[in-house]
Amino acid sequence: MTAIKAHFDGKAIVPDEPVDLPMDTPLFVFVESKRPMTGKDVLESGLIGLWKDRTDIGDPGEYARQLREQAQNRRRD
Repeated sequence: MTAIKAHFDGKAIVPDEPVDLPMDTPLFVFVESKRPMTGKDVLESGLIGLWKDRTDIGDPGEYARQLREQAQNRRRD
């Protein structure tokens, strides 16, 4: 997964820096909220079950654990 900083110009989401992706690459866009998400927000966000139909990641629960471990162990320079 790659994070791309971007902004909304009123019509489209615009990357804040050059992005090297093939044309028509499918993307999921997560909007950073100014307030913490509630349980209801999470349920309505589409995050629950996001990976259920993915065939390229194996077990979604194990994949999520691996991502959490990578995030906890990465260097923060």
